[in-house]
Amino acid sequence: MKKSISTLFTISCLMLFLTNCSKKGCTDPMSLAYDAEAKKDDGTCTYPVNEQKALVFKATGTWCPYCGSWGQEFSDDLATDFPGYAEVVALHAGDEFSADINNNLLDYLDPSGYPHFFVGATDIPNSYSSLSSAVQSEIVSATEVSMALSYSVSDGSMNVKVQTQVENSFSGENCYLAIYVMEDGQVAEQQIAGSPSNPNFVHNHILRTEATGQTFGQAITFEDGKNLTEVNATLAPSILWNHDNCYALAVMWQQNGSDYEVLNFAK
Repeated sequence: MKKSISTLFTISCLMLFLTNCSKKGCTDPMSLAYDAEAKKDDGTCTYPVNEQKALVFKATGTWCPYCGSWGQEFSDDLATDFPGYAEVVALHAGDEFSADINNNLLDYLDPSGYPHFFVGATDIPNSYSSLSSAVQSEIVSATEVSMALSYSVSDGSMNVKVQTQVENSFSGENCYLAIYVMEDGQVAEQQIAGSPSNPNFVHNHILRTEATGQTFGQAITFEDGKNLTEVNATLAPSILWNHDNCYALAVMWQQNGSDYEVLNFAK
């Protein structure tokens, strides 16, 4: 009986060893699909899609009547006209959603009034035709950095992984990766031009913070044209932010002297 048990134990260990040695999965540590236990690559590794997107900053405030009228309409129209390719980031000033990160970006962009829109860091005239044309021009331009991300929220913290790779012979120099924590669905009174203020106005695309505490994020380098960055962002208490409505937005900036240009983003 002892010999039989010993034999079965040996066979079980051998089978476990063979199973572990033959486990298949993504073996590339630069992929979001990386499986640290995989021994054989099975082709499941994922990589960013080579596509260009347009990041739109909006200077806004709950105290601003036109922010609640055509400012909101412009944002809604962008979502309808460029689904998945244009993303609005609402930079609130002088209201309950204002924060250091908003103020820092507004100081850099220097809007001439409220509301005001920027495609990346490019100032856009206050007309939807000009805004949509600028977005269209951006998304048909050559991609320099392709991006993908994944995130999860647990116990008041957001874990974010961002996968990037250079495209079209881009050098990858002077790049900064900002990981912004965003929130949708906050209800607060909004002034509206030509109408009574709306106490139940739903505010989306609220910029809450940057994961590393820096306006333009951290400097990154590309190894063989690729980079994988993982960070944890602390969220404000759930009585202030609805953690279920928070999401990550990764933005790749390139510095040129004192100027910063948006290269691409992933949501």
